[in-house]
Amino acid sequence: MLSLSGLINDLRLSYRTVLALFSFGCILVLDFIMSELSNRQMIVRTVFQIVTVKVLLKICFATDVIPANFVFGDSLVDAGNNNYIASLSKANFVPNGIDFGGPTGRFTNGRTIVDIIGQELGLPGFTPPYLAPTARGPVVLQGINYASGGGGILNHTGNIFGGRINFDAQLDNFENTRQDIISSIGVSATLELLQSSLFSVTMGSNDFINNYFTPIVSAEEQKLVPPQVFVASMIARFKLQLTRLYTSSARKIIVVNVGPIGCIPYERDLNPTAGTSCANRPNQLAQLFNTELRSLTKELTTSFKGSIFVYADVYRIVDDMIQNYRAYGFDSGSFACCYIAGSFGGLIPCGPSSKVCPDRSKYVFWDPFHPSDAANVIIAKRLLDGDSNDVFPINIRQLANV
Repeated sequence: MLSLSGLINDLRLSYRTVLALFSFGCILVLDFIMSELSNRQMIVRTVFQIVTVKVLLKICFATDVIPANFVFGDSLVDAGNNNYIASLSKANFVPNGIDFGGPTGRFTNGRTIVDIIGQELGLPGFTPPYLAPTARGPVVLQGINYASGGGGILNHTGNIFGGRINFDAQLDNFENTRQDIISSIGVSATLELLQSSLFSVTMGSNDFINNYFTPIVSAEEQKLVPPQVFVASMIARFKLQLTRLYTSSARKIIVVNVGPIGCIPYERDLNPTAGTSCANRPNQLAQLFNTELRSLTKELTTSFKGSIFVYADVYRIVDDMIQNYRAYGFDSGSFACCYIAGSFGGLIPCGPSSKVCPDRSKYVFWDPFHPSDAANVIIAKRLLDGDSNDVFPINIRQLANV
C-alpha cells in the first residue's frame, strides 16, 4: 500500500499538475489522503499530518478561482431551467439571447449577473442549469444553477405561470446535487468543496410582482393582508430557507435584495398616474422588505459559526443607474429595448413579434422586467468590487478569497 510519506513526496514533485487539476483533482487527492489517514487512525495523532493536509488545501485552492458557484433565484439569474418544465415563464426563443449567440432560456439579450460574476472570478464556462442533461457527472463539482423564472420565496408565488421552481424546491434539488457529490468524492471532500464555494440567492421580486401585486388576481389579498404582514411572512420563510442552506454546508452566501421594481417598464405602464416617475407603492414594499432582509443577513452571520451572509444592495445600484442613466452611457433608463406595446414598452412580454432596439448597450432594460447585458455588467462589477454601500459587509471578490 502506498505510504503517506510517499504520497506527499509524489505530490510535492508534481504540484504543478495538482494546480492544473484544480478543484476536481485536488478534491480527489485530498479525499484519498483523508482516507489513508482514517484507515491508519492517524488523523489526530500528529500535528505533521494535519499541517500537511492544510498545506495541500492551500496549494489546491491557491488561485483567485473559487471551486464552485451554486446559484438560486428567479428569472434574473435563470440559465435555462424553465426550458425543461411546463411553464408560461420561458425565454428560450428569439430575440432573447440576441447578443449571446441565440436564446438559451436566459431572460435577457446576453448574460445574467451571475454569468458575469463567474467570468470575472475565472470560472470555466457558465454555471449550467440543474435540469439540463449536461448538468451531470464531474461538471457538478464546479457548481449548478437552480434558478427558475417565476420562482419566489413563497410557494404560491408565480401560480399564474403554471410550472416554476420556487426556493424550497430549488433547495430540494441542491440536496440531490449534494448527495451526488458525496457519492463521487466522499463526505470530507464534499464539505471542503461546499464550504469554499460561493452560493448566491436572488429571490423576492416575484413575491411582489407575481403574487402580492398581480393585477386583478391579488386585489382581494391586498385588502385582507397589510403590506407589513406580507413582508413579515416573506422574511420568516426566507430565514428558514437560508438556514437550510447553511445546514447543507454553504458558508459563503450572497443574498441579493429586491430591486426598484416600481421602476421596471411593466410597473410603469401598469401605473400611468405616476407619469414619468417610478410606481411608488411597489418600491415602498421592496424597501420595507430590504430593510428587514439586511437585518436578517446580519443575524444569520452572527448566529451561524463560520458563515458570511453578504447583503447585495441591487436596489441601490439599479436605482442609481435609472436616475443617472446618461452618466452610465445609456440613452434610456425606463423604456424596454424589446417591446410591443405600452408607453414604456412594458405591457407585453418580449417575444418573436417584438421590436428590438438596434443598440442594446444603450438601454438599462432589455424587456418589461429584466436588465440588459450592459446593465448586468455594471451591477455585477459593483457587487464584485464595490464598497459597503453596495455590498455588505464585504464585496464578492473579497468573499471569494476568504
